[in-house]
Amino acid sequence: MSKDIPILAVKDVKKHYVVGSETIKALNGVNLEIKRGDFTAIIGKSGSGKSTLMHIIGLLDTPTKGQVLLKGKDISKYTETELALARNKEIGFVFQSFNLLQRTSTLDNVELPLKYAKVKKKDRIKTATEMLQLVGLGDRLHNKSNELSGGQKQRVAIARALVNDPSIILADEPTGNLDTKTGDEIIKLFKKLNKMGKTIVIVTHDEDLAKIAKKRITISDGLVVK
Repeated sequence: MSKDIPILAVKDVKKHYVVGSETIKALNGVNLEIKRGDFTAIIGKSGSGKSTLMHIIGLLDTPTKGQVLLKGKDISKYTETELALARNKEIGFVFQSFNLLQRTSTLDNVELPLKYAKVKKKDRIKTATEMLQLVGLGDRLHNKSNELSGGQKQRVAIARALVNDPSIILADEPTGNLDTKTGDEIIKLFKKLNKMGKTIVIVTHDEDLAKIAKKRITISDGLVVK
């Protein structure tokens, strides 16, 4: 892929939902680009449209109108299977609630995207172990996730997001369930990953969290306002 082509581009995207007799305009003509190595925060109040935009960036939803280009390719032409494959390969998700399998080891949790990608077990274990070491959990490979602290769970979630070497790490309120000290540790980890060249998009309503990003995009009433 040419360095000039954004990893992801959203062009005049609109997303409308019909609820009964009412049409809700969640997004109303959004334009943005995510380039390799970017560290972007998408901020906005509840109901601003930022969650809808996150779902579209994460290939979890498609726009009513407009284009979403992934490495220059229009995903509106993708089948559901192609979208699922692209999500697994290109997007690493980090959620506020961690979304870990509670009675499964950290290693197995991190391996999961590689299983979907049909990577051999030996290679899965090697890569998952390396990612857990990267986030500082090399000594917790066999702990079950219900034996971990909130900060450790989020580190496992970040390791899982990294394991397929995705084009974008997409984090939704990644410090929302953490105390201030633990949240600061996760923020430092995101900074470290970005310095390593990882492309990161954080979706948040937290101004303090957004300050760590190199680029900030403010959403209000379904539009980019800043």
